[in-house]
Amino acid sequence: MKRIVTLMGLLAFSLSSFAQQELQVSQYMFNGLFLNPAYAGTHPYWGATLLHRSQWVSFPGAPRTNLLAVDGPIKDKNMGLGFVIANDNIGLTQINDISAAYSYRIKTGSKGGQLSFGLRAGIRNQTFNVNDLQNIPDAGDPLYNANQSVWTPRFDFGVYYYTERGYLGLSVPSVITIDSRKKDNSDAGLRRHFYLNGGYVWKLSNSIDFKPSFLVKYEPSAPLSADINAHFLFNERLWLGVSYRYDAAVVGMVQFQITPNLRAGYAYDYTTTAIRQFQNGSHEIMLAYDFIQKLVKIKNPRYF
Repeated sequence: MKRIVTLMGLLAFSLSSFAQQELQVSQYMFNGLFLNPAYAGTHPYWGATLLHRSQWVSFPGAPRTNLLAVDGPIKDKNMGLGFVIANDNIGLTQINDISAAYSYRIKTGSKGGQLSFGLRAGIRNQTFNVNDLQNIPDAGDPLYNANQSVWTPRFDFGVYYYTERGYLGLSVPSVITIDSRKKDNSDAGLRRHFYLNGGYVWKLSNSIDFKPSFLVKYEPSAPLSADINAHFLFNERLWLGVSYRYDAAVVGMVQFQITPNLRAGYAYDYTTTAIRQFQNGSHEIMLAYDFIQKLVKIKNPRYF
């Protein structure tokens, strides 16, 4: 098991094509800023979301993720700002990300649709913690002499179209990256990803809304990944949903509107791959607060 932990840490640190280079969470459909900088400021109020994810529980060195996202509009402007702080631990590797997003929105047509363009700039620190090793496999290997740390700037781009009940977004995390280890500033630190996601809310009755959504993730050196999601909203307070992550997991989700400002959510991932026999699934907890001052102006619950 100790060798497995060491191997996972080395892989996460050294292989830039590692499948989970970008953070993976299940409740992204309730805060688009996790995926797309153009989402920043698309609501008429500021909001904050705190999320914790424990992946592959009981598996040695399994990923643990913490996220804080804050965004809102700039008053009397068609612009928005957003901030994301992320911490990810995989084996002996710790990744810390901090970034700021800017968006600009334009109205499209007479049906209330808006098109938002977003940019995000940030910095990532990736550390391989040799000091956490209890038994060093090869004390003579320079890799184990000291902790290794790499700082990598990152720049993301996104486009996001939305109406009162639907949305469609395209984002490119790490559209431009600079690896501090490379003197020629080549794109070696982070791989460019492509995310396409969308969803729509149908009103089935006075008390039930139905929201299907999807996410497609593409990275040239990894297999195509896709999520299909279905959520039901009861009495504008309780969300119940299920998600299928292709060839990876089935996810059950619940979210409750505690007050007009405060929401809490939980997700459980049941792994469908061979790794399921070595772990107990993944747990994810989310807490969100919307800084709404004049509730009478909010016609609908926060669908997305």
